[in-house]
Amino acid sequence: MDNNREVLLQVKDLCQYFGPVKAVDGVSFDIKKGEVFGLVGESGCGKTTTGRSIIKIYDITSGSIYFKGQRICAGTKSYRDEIAAKRAEMKADPQKAEACKARIAQLQKEIKQARKDHVKSGTVTDIQMIFQDPIASLNPRMTVKEIIAEGLVIKGIKDQKYIDEKVYEILELVGLVREHAGRYPHEFSGGQRQRIGIARSVIMHPELLIADEPISALDVSIQAQVINLLNELRDTLN
Repeated sequence: MDNNREVLLQVKDLCQYFGPVKAVDGVSFDIKKGEVFGLVGESGCGKTTTGRSIIKIYDITSGSIYFKGQRICAGTKSYRDEIAAKRAEMKADPQKAEACKARIAQLQKEIKQARKDHVKSGTVTDIQMIFQDPIASLNPRMTVKEIIAEGLVIKGIKDQKYIDEKVYEILELVGLVREHAGRYPHEFSGGQRQRIGIARSVIMHPELLIADEPISALDVSIQAQVINLLNELRDTLN
């Protein structure tokens, strides 16, 4: 791996708590442009939660996530915990009051900036995700064309002819055909549905694609096909 490549994603001390449950606790890693990065662990260790936190399905508890150098996710629990500790320290030792007050003011400023960064970043369309269960992640009431085109519509593109051509182009890229555009998810096999999920992600031309165990729900006979497809897309689209 070329160490001079640009760092695309930086995760620092990511914590994602759901009440008392620590789903992710203090995870840090970097992903460079063009790199395939594998996050490995036993079932229930927080791999899916990490991916969902990166694409902002969840508001992270603490830590920071940077994409192309810009902070896109910022949790405030670590700041609030330190503020509480400094207030307790100030109460226990009044001589440290001035130093504690200064640190508290700095932490409050950092919380304000973290919230500002979180709101400012909005939805990062340059990051897309392929979900583990292809049938659960596709709206059964939408046609394939509507599912794949949804990101373009949300982005504000209104030219229907352009949208249709992009959908047909992406369908062929992932190994499907134009005729599939008017059908619904239940009319497809598991492998075909996963290709639809991949197409939905790829049409946005993301710089980072998060694949959440994209072949675990598929038959062994088609797992290799999907892996080969992902490798081809990486080479084609960088």
